[in-house]
Amino acid sequence: MGKIIGIGGVSRAGKTSLAQRINDWFVDDTVKILHQDEYIIPKAKMPLIKGQIDWERPETIDFSFFRNEILKEQEKYDYIIAEGLLVYNNPEIYTLFDKKIFIEISKETFLNRKTLDSRWENEPDWYIEHIWNSHFVYGRVPSETKDILCMSGENQFVAGIVKNYILN
Repeated sequence: MGKIIGIGGVSRAGKTSLAQRINDWFVDDTVKILHQDEYIIPKAKMPLIKGQIDWERPETIDFSFFRNEILKEQEKYDYIIAEGLLVYNNPEIYTLFDKKIFIEISKETFLNRKTLDSRWENEPDWYIEHIWNSHFVYGRVPSETKDILCMSGENQFVAGIVKNYILN
C-alpha cells in the first residue's frame, strides 16, 4: 500500500512543480501524481459566477471519482501525490492523506505568476481576485490539522526538508 501525499495551495503556488520534484527525488520508488483538475464534473454542470464557469468551488470536482482513483493507485505505487487547490476541502479525501503539504505564497507572487499563466485567455481582473479570495474560503487546510508541512512557494523547494517530512 502506497503512502498518500496531499499537496494544496492557491493557484500558481507551485503544487504541480513540487509534485514533479518529489517524483524526481524518489527515483528508486514508484510515484503517481494525480491532479485534481483532471477530476472535474462536466462543464455543463459547473457553477457560474458573472456568467463564467467558477472553477474555484468544490462543486466543480468529482470527489468520489478522485477518491476512488487515489485508492486504486495506492495498490500500484509506493507514493501517490494528490495535488490541487481543493484537495483539503473534501473530508473523505482529506482522511486518506498520510502526509499533508500546504504551499503558501503572497498575493503579489500570485498576481505576478497569474500574468504568466497562458492556460486561460482573457481572464478578467475580477476573476483573478475571485481565485485569490476563494482560496481562503475553500482551499485552506482544516484548522485542526496537526501533521502538516507548511512551506513557502516563493522560492525553490528544498529537497531535504520535503523528503525528510515524507519519509518520517
